[in-house]
Parts: sequence; C-alpha cells; structure tokens
Amino acid sequence: MKTLAILPVAFLLTPLGFPLLASESSRENNGTSPEGMVLIPGGTFRMGGDSGLMDGGSQSHQSAYPVHEVTVDSFWIDEKPVTNQQFAEFVDATGYVTFAERPLPEETIAEMQKMAEESIRELEKLAEGATGRDKEGILDSIERIKEASKATETYGSIVFVPPDSEIYNPNDITQWWRIEPGANWKTPNGPGSSWEDFADHPVVNVTHEDATAYAEWTGKRLPTEAEWERAARGGHDHKMYVWGDEFAPEGEDFWMANIWQGEWPYGNTEEDGFHSTSPVGTFPPNDFGLYDMAGNVWEITADLYHPRTFAMRFGTEVVNPTGPHPDAIARLGQRVPTYVTKGGSFLCSAGWCSGYQPGSRQAFENDSPSNHTGFRTARDVQTEDPS
Repeated sequence: MKTLAILPVAFLLTPLGFPLLASESSRENNGTSPEGMVLIPGGTFRMGGDSGLMDGGSQSHQSAYPVHEVTVDSFWIDEKPVTNQQFAEFVDATGYVTFAERPLPEETIAEMQKMAEESIRELEKLAEGATGRDKEGILDSIERIKEASKATETYGSIVFVPPDSEIYNPNDITQWWRIEPGANWKTPNGPGSSWEDFADHPVVNVTHEDATAYAEWTGKRLPTEAEWERAARGGHDHKMYVWGDEFAPEGEDFWMANIWQGEWPYGNTEEDGFHSTSPVGTFPPNDFGLYDMAGNVWEITADLYHPRTFAMRFGTEVVNPTGPHPDAIARLGQRVPTYVTKGGSFLCSAGWCSGYQPGSRQAFENDSPSNHTGFRTARDVQTEDPS
C-alpha cells in the first residue's frame, strides 16, 4: 500500500564527559544569572543518534546520523519551555499576532484547494483498487481532505485528534492530524479551549517566526540545534535518555517525561497523568537542572533543517554550528523555510518515533504550527543583563 499522507494546509502537510551541575556552572559570568535561565558549560560532545538506535530506524532519528563530535561555547538557556502565561505577556505588550491567527490570503486559499483536488484524485484512484478496511480508510481520508480544504478563514494549526480505533495504514497521517482554523496559542486545542486553563503549560501552535519574535522581545534568541542537544544531554557522554541509559530508573510506575503510554495513536492510557501537554517542570530535571528536555512539546531551534546535515559535517571540525550552508538548503527546494525541532512531545512513544531521546530531530515547516510544538530561548554568555 503506497503512502497516503496527503493533507493540504495553507501549507502542505506530508507524510523528521561528567555532568556539571547547574549550580556549579552558574558561578561563571561573575555570578550574574538571568532569571529562569541556566548556564551550560562549553565543551565538546558527541551529537546525533542514540545508543540502541544506531540504524536510524526510528522516525525522528532517520536524519540524526552519523554521530559526530561538536564543540560549543558556554551559553544560557531557559530552565523551562516558554509558557502560555509568558507568551500572553509578550502579546499584551506588543500586540503581536501569531501566524495561526492571521487571515488566509486569496492566493493561499486557491493553492490549498488545488492541492486538495490533486490529493483527492490520487486517493480516488487508489480506492478503485482497494477493498475492505483499506478502502474505508482511503474514503475517510478523502472526506477529511475535503473538509480541510474548506478552512479558508485563518491559517490555524494542526491539531492531534486520536482515531477511534486501530489505524489502517501507519503512513496516512490524516488519521490523527486535523487542520483546525480556530486553533492558535490562545485556543490550544481549537474553539472552546483557552490558554488561561493552561497558563503554566508550554505555549503551542507557534512557528519559528513567532518564537523568534518572542525571543527578540526578551533580548534573547532561539538555541541552535547543537546548543539544545548539548543542554539536553546534561553533561553525560551520549546517554540514551536525557536522564541516563535506563528508561525507568525510579521504577515502572514513575515516569521521567510526558510521553505517550499505550497503543499509538488511539490508545493513550495516560499513565503519566496527562492526555496532552503538562505544566512545565512537572517531571524531573536533567543534570544541568533543565526541565522538559524530553517530551511535553517538540522545541523549535534556530537551525534550518536538512536531512543530511550530520553527513555533511562528518570528518570535519565542528565548532558552534548554526545549521547547513544556505546553498545546501537552496538545493533542497523546500516549499517554505523548514527548521529543526528537538526533544519529542506528549505524542512520542518507543513504538512510533522515540523523539524524547536527545539525539532525535524533526523537520518543522514555518507555516505548519501544531499543538505539540513549542520552544525555549537562549542567550550568549557575553550578553550583559538588561537593566
């Protein structure tokens, strides 16, 4: 059965050492410590992949090889992801309107409808030769695409909606993703939901552009992919998880991160206590004192995404990388700017993407906000505190 992951959006969604304790490292920089941030010591570490997944078999590890050495300078990074409350303060102060809230231009509406028509024609051809559950699944996908193409008010966001039962094809992501024109940071799960009910949860349904605007307002920036992974590993030498090599070091009933439990994507048992996002800082920190570096939400980084970034680096000295060369990105012919996200989310499980492992990475298109993606900010050490 060929891939059926054809979902038009305003955008096309297709079916990517020893630990140094934060308290010790923060004595650098003459004792000054930006509020809510942790100083990550510079150094060299092995980046990419994860022990036990060296074949790249997991969906979020396919572009995370080869493992290679990277050196980064010291930097500050937020202790926790940016919350809805923090983002609301930014919006109140600036009047900023996120991508998901903006009205759809007429040319984008026309493009969406054209893509929908093309997708439907392809699926109808597949349906002609299909039978039973496969045919039912294809016809359901056609109806979902028709509904999605009618969303012509705002860009909206991509929202996870679990299927009622076992999925018929793991490649057809329309079975669990929906385009919701009424979903944005204010209404995380669409109309009827409110950020005020999730004030201490990570802000979601934002793009790289939105995250950058917030970071600049605070006098900070987004972390690079290398900085993010350096911070996530907590000073450990290529451990399998941000807390070490054992998945459940405190026992099977103690969850170390907000991730998926049960049969994915329809049987979430919520053993960790959460159906979707959780308040930031709910789960234990890593050895740098950072929270939610695994699970909860994928976090947007500053780096543009290329599936062969690590392969292009291999065998060279890599110091403070900021992503692939623009020429390499241009040759990809990406539809829109695409960035790296890290850390996995509440949707990640061992049987699907294992995105909560520190070496994982995923492509994130700048016009495809979703309700499982957020961010945290970083700052150069030499930057003086605003006062």
